[in-house]
Amino acid sequence: MAAAVESLQLVLLAIAVRWGDALHQGAPVQQQSYGYVMQIYGPKFLAAGSLFSARYVLTVAHCFRRNTKPEELTVRAGYEWIAWEYRDRPVAGLLRHPKFSPLTLRNDIAVLKVKAAILHSRKIKYIGLCSKPLSHKTSAQPQEVAGWSLMHINQPLKAISVQVEPDKNCGHWFPQLPGGVTCVATPKGEGLCYGDSGDPLVSGGEVCGLAIAFRKCGDRRYPALFTDVHYHRAFIAQAVLTLDRELLKKPRGRVG
Repeated sequence: MAAAVESLQLVLLAIAVRWGDALHQGAPVQQQSYGYVMQIYGPKFLAAGSLFSARYVLTVAHCFRRNTKPEELTVRAGYEWIAWEYRDRPVAGLLRHPKFSPLTLRNDIAVLKVKAAILHSRKIKYIGLCSKPLSHKTSAQPQEVAGWSLMHINQPLKAISVQVEPDKNCGHWFPQLPGGVTCVATPKGEGLCYGDSGDPLVSGGEVCGLAIAFRKCGDRRYPALFTDVHYHRAFIAQAVLTLDRELLKKPRGRVG
């Protein structure tokens, strides 16, 4: 798979985050409608995440080093714009998938736990995790991706419409793609660009994918790649249990 990735010049979004625009040609949206999309800093902007409960954020693994400590990270909720560098709500726990591989893109998923609950409000919302496999039919309900532009931080949150590709098409483009990775096309020439790590793919009001890689900004010949959230539901459930247990073991007063 490493050879396949290199031959197609796929860009792992964590590497690309420093170099250009995000959500190529996306349309600005009202932040209140996407109040679950979080900003993750360390202290520079690292990735987007999805708030699926008052204490938990779903994101990608490739934005964090193996030795990244939770106290190095913060999350920012309810803002229409991002910042180059920021410190906000502290993170209490981080769990990357233990079998994540940056070479094959396998298991590119992580869960964060914040120290203090992020309460639901007009600007902050929670989103459900994908309850069923993504539909690959063109007649399926609308699917979209939301994110920011890192090179133009004065631009607001944007969204694009997308279509999940059938497995046979995905296998044609990427023959050695591992399970749990989905191909997503944007027929209008929109698509992922630099800085889109962790952008949520939303279907039926649930987060069903996490942006991980693309070939070229706005290149309609190849789809972008997303971690399939439904495929990883067992890991997410286990991550929540593990983080809860770890924090209960810490001395009182260490966690807000």
